[in-house]
Amino acid sequence: MQPELVDLLSQMTANLVRDADPAGILPLTVDTCARVLDAETSAVMVLDPRGGMRVLSTADDRPILVRLLETHAHDGPWHDSATDQDVVVADDIDRDDRWPGLTADVLAAGYRAIHAIPMILGDQAVGSLSLFYRERAGLAPGHRALAQTLADLTTLSLCQESDDTRYELLARRTLTELDDRVRYEHALGMTAGRLNTDIDQATAILRSQARIRGVPLATLARRITDGTFDWTQLDPPQSQPQRP
Repeated sequence: MQPELVDLLSQMTANLVRDADPAGILPLTVDTCARVLDAETSAVMVLDPRGGMRVLSTADDRPILVRLLETHAHDGPWHDSATDQDVVVADDIDRDDRWPGLTADVLAAGYRAIHAIPMILGDQAVGSLSLFYRERAGLAPGHRALAQTLADLTTLSLCQESDDTRYELLARRTLTELDDRVRYEHALGMTAGRLNTDIDQATAILRSQARIRGVPLATLARRITDGTFDWTQLDPPQSQPQRP
């Protein structure tokens, strides 16, 4: 399975890097679910900004599957997966009472198990990748991780920009990173000079301060270089004069 999996994932990532075309990656997603996760079929459901969930893509276009998904958009594993932002496993739908209105339709369509994996962007769910099986089937830990990876890649494909836009964004981020690196090096020098120590010790001090304050190193370096950092918290205590 490993060579086949590597080939499929390579195709998916190449699509993201070169084409940024959801129309190209969605078929790869459902194909991978069938060939590597042994799913009879699969579907990508997305949250509609106007409300509800909609069928975006399926491994096949059988009307019975599409109707099932559309009819039960609000009461199936896909809905719970997106709502809870967690994997939902229904290894035997006939004995699962979480969606009583769904069971009969799933069995009539010829499926016995469904697993739904959340599609998450940042901290918000945008949809769900659902796997359908003809027989009772659990979701092994390895398959669970792979399914989540496929859901994540699908999510990325749906929010990709054009090549020109992505290049401009990369250029801006690169310049920002370079600017942050220069500022950080400057902050290290200022810290070493202020505390009369070497660069290694200054590095340790800045990392410790960033951790204590709960801020990125770049933010701390900016405060140091723009003069808003409170050095008194790092200065050694002044010795008090002794009383005669």
